[in-house]
Amino acid sequence: MSLEQYWMGKNLNLDDLWQDFYKGTTYIEKVASSDLYLLRLTFSGHPKHLPLFDHEVLFKTVKGTFHDVKEECFSAKAYDEAAPIFLHRIERGSGIFEFLAQFDPLMTWVVALAAAATWYRKSFADDQEIDEKCLAFIRREFPNADASDTRAYLKAWTTFGRRHVLHRLIGQGLDRVEVSKVPLNSPTLVTMVDMNVVVVLPKDSKPE
Repeated sequence: MSLEQYWMGKNLNLDDLWQDFYKGTTYIEKVASSDLYLLRLTFSGHPKHLPLFDHEVLFKTVKGTFHDVKEECFSAKAYDEAAPIFLHRIERGSGIFEFLAQFDPLMTWVVALAAAATWYRKSFADDQEIDEKCLAFIRREFPNADASDTRAYLKAWTTFGRRHVLHRLIGQGLDRVEVSKVPLNSPTLVTMVDMNVVVVLPKDSKPE
């Protein structure tokens, strides 16, 4: 994509774009038939009097890395069964972006984000301690996470290849990451869990 395509919409192939949309009914059906959990990302620096300049890059970074985490960390069968993540809502002027996704790939993506957020860790021993705390937190807050989920989480934590892209997401002012404790279609009250994965970067540090 060129600079003018991104910022101005110049020379976009809109016919192909619409054709791809029309062909996506299987994705819609897969998502509509799934239990969907809410992901809420809160970014700083979105004044109400200005447009959302970073909307497209934030959305595509979430969408693209969500796919890549599934492809890299899931078995072939689990990858085929998993649905994409979709935008649910943007709360104007607040920097809050909300997405809907299935639990297993969503939590695996959150773990990959947590690993990216701690990119300046001092030693592998620290990594092991954080691994245990992260997994214990997920098991406590989301008891429906099973052993196969945990294996994907560990892979997302240790080896996800596009961590540097998640650094950019964090560097854009990501302040908070929350996930709903139950699916949105649950008969019980939907409450949000702060995943405690975002860390404050040193002022003189820049994401890769």
